[in-house]
Amino acid sequence: MKANFKKIILVISLLVLVSLLGIATYYFLISKNKSEKEVRGPCLTNNEFADYYPRPPRALEPVTIFVKNKDTNQEKFSFQVDNVRETYYMVQSRKCGVYTLRMFNYDPKKTKQDPGYRDELWKYTYDGKGESIMLLAEKPEEFISYYSPQFQIDPSERYVALIKGYLGSPDYALVIKDLKTKEDIFFLTMAEIERQNSEIMGNISFENWWSSDGRYFWARTHIGANTLGFFKIDTTNWKYEIFPAPEGVPGGAAFNVNTGYITVHPNLIWYGIAEITEQEKERRRKEGIGSELYIYNLVTEEKYFVTKTDEPLWDFWPKWLSDTELEYELPTGEKKVYKIEE
Repeated sequence: MKANFKKIILVISLLVLVSLLGIATYYFLISKNKSEKEVRGPCLTNNEFADYYPRPPRALEPVTIFVKNKDTNQEKFSFQVDNVRETYYMVQSRKCGVYTLRMFNYDPKKTKQDPGYRDELWKYTYDGKGESIMLLAEKPEEFISYYSPQFQIDPSERYVALIKGYLGSPDYALVIKDLKTKEDIFFLTMAEIERQNSEIMGNISFENWWSSDGRYFWARTHIGANTLGFFKIDTTNWKYEIFPAPEGVPGGAAFNVNTGYITVHPNLIWYGIAEITEQEKERRRKEGIGSELYIYNLVTEEKYFVTKTDEPLWDFWPKWLSDTELEYELPTGEKKVYKIEE
C-alpha cells in the first residue's frame, strides 16, 4: 500500500515538474520573442535582407515581409501587410523601409469602385510599423487620380518617382518627389518630350531603374510592347537626356541601369495568341528565319552581336549578372554568359 502511494506521489511530482517546465519554456519563448521584437530596429543590418511572399502580390491576400540572414537565409523576423495592390513592383524593399501601394475599400467584383476607395503609398520599417506617406488616388464621389499606381523609391530613400496624368492629357508627366517634404524635385511633361523628339512620344513606364549609387534614374516610352525611347535623369543637377530606342527592343528587354546597355531582339514579335505564335514560328522555320540577340549602348550608340539560334521567335531570356556580364538562355535550356570586354 505504501509502495503504491509512493508511486502515485512520484507520478504526480513528475507531472507537476513537466508542467512547470512546459510553462517555464512557454513564457521563456514568449519573453524571447517579445524581446526580439522590442530590440528590432527600423533598418536592416549589414547581414540582413528582406524578402516577401506572395510574389507578385495577389488581390486581397496579405503579403508577408520576411527579414532574413544573408549567410544562412534563416528567417529572423516577419510581419504582414494587408490590401497590397496586385501587380509587379508594388513591394520595394530598401535599407530602412519596405514601400508598397495599398488599396482601401476595394471590391474585386466591381470595375468601378464605390465612394471611399483609396490608393495610398505606405512605408513599413523593419520592426513592422507602417505609415501612409502619400495619397495616389481616391474616390470621395467621383474617382480622382493624382498619380498612377507606378512608383519607384531610390536606393537611399530620398526620392520617389511617379507618373502624373495619362497619355493625351495636358499634365502627363514623370515626377520625382522628395520623400520627406513631398515637394516636386523634377517634372518632365510628355509635351516637352514631344517637343524635343516626337518619335518617342508614348506611354511612360519604369521598372527598378535607379542606378546602384542612386545618381541616375531611367524611364522609357512605349506603345504597347514596342519601346520607343528612354530618358536618363541626373539627380545631382536634375538635367536629363533623351535617347531613341533602336529597332528590336521589346518590353521585356534586359536593361543595365549603370551602363545604359539594352538587349536588342531583331524581329521578335509578341502576338499574344498561342495559335498565331505557332503559325508564325512554322512560317519562319520554313523560310530559315531564326532569332538573334545583340546589346546596344544608348549613350555611346555602340552595338554588339551576342548570339543567334535557328529557333524562331526565341526571347533568350537575358539577365544582367553585372555591368559586364549578360546571362542568356538557348532553346536547349543551356545558359551562357556574354562578357563585355572593357
